[in-house]
Order: sequence, then structure tokens, then C-alpha cells
Amino acid sequence: MIRLALCLACLAVVLAQERCESPPQWTSKNFYFSPVQGHIEVVEAQYTYDKTNERKSWRELVPTHGSNSTFEPIHRIELGLENKEYVINERTRECITYPLRFPFYAHDVPYNAKTSGYFYLGSSAEQEGNVEMSQWSVKQTASFWDGSFTSDGCVPYHSNHYNSSTFGVRFESIVDVSIGIDPEEFIVPATCT
Repeated sequence: MIRLALCLACLAVVLAQERCESPPQWTSKNFYFSPVQGHIEVVEAQYTYDKTNERKSWRELVPTHGSNSTFEPIHRIELGLENKEYVINERTRECITYPLRFPFYAHDVPYNAKTSGYFYLGSSAEQEGNVEMSQWSVKQTASFWDGSFTSDGCVPYHSNHYNSSTFGVRFESIVDVSIGIDPEEFIVPATCT
């Protein structure tokens, strides 16, 4: 009887650690900090994510050179299948095209990630006042990743990523997620060449 109880407990742990699959297309607000991009503060962006077609779009206000009180509206479009990034100043309509610096990054639980447990985000004061989250991580020789996802639906909430050989450090929080996208977010203006 004790062996059966132990086997069932082990099975429950294994099943509870099953990797989840995030929604392939969504929009959100993102808050990120990435020292390699030269940002010294947290940047807020309207974000559109399309894993299916390897596309991302950010609309953010970026401080102008030498000023902390003047901002430019910037729209960045990453097209992973074309290996291009477009940076569009929405005020001046100036557009700069770059090759992508990094491969497409999917907001998923990596296949080699291990769960480090579950927690509740919010308050236990109200019955519907919290959301169960699952925490995952991957540790390798030159990199580390950890992320939190909702237990129901596997919606990403935050991730921290460090890679000493490619991009350094990136911290990201994802809030106000809506499933689905507006494909027009990925239309590159005619001013881009």
C-alpha cells in the first residue's frame, strides 16, 4: 500500500511538470530592460507577437539623444523569416533597415526547461483575486533563462535571459495579454527600403 502511494505521488509530480505550449499569436504591453541595446531604464512597449510567422512588432516612446524629457514614437518590426528589422520613426517617417541581430525568440517554455514550482500572483484575500503561475528555468554553461507562465493557458508573464556569448542580459515582463493579432502591425511602410 505504501509503495502504491509513493508511486502515485511520483506520477503526480511527473505529470505536474509537463511542459506547456504558449499561444502562438497575441498582443500585450511589455516592459523590458536590455543593457546591450543601451537602455538605462525600463521601456514600455505595445507588443504584437506572431510565432506562426516569426514576427514581432513594438511601438514605444524612445528618449531623444541627450534628453530625458523628449521622446520619439518608434515602431520596430522584426520579420524573422526575412531576417530583417525595420525601425520606423513615426513622427518623421524615417525608416532604417537592419539584418536581425539574433534569431527569432519564441515566448515558450524551452524543451529542456525544468519546472521550479508554482506560485500565485495576486491576493488570496478574494476568491478570484489570484492567478496560478508555473516557474521554469534552463541553466547551461554560458546561458541562463527563467520564465513564469500562467498555469491555465501557458500565457507568458515574465522572463530573464542571460547569454554571455550573444546578447548579454534581457529582463522582460508581459502584461495585459490579448489572444490574437492585428496583421497590419507587420506592414512595412513604403519609406523603408
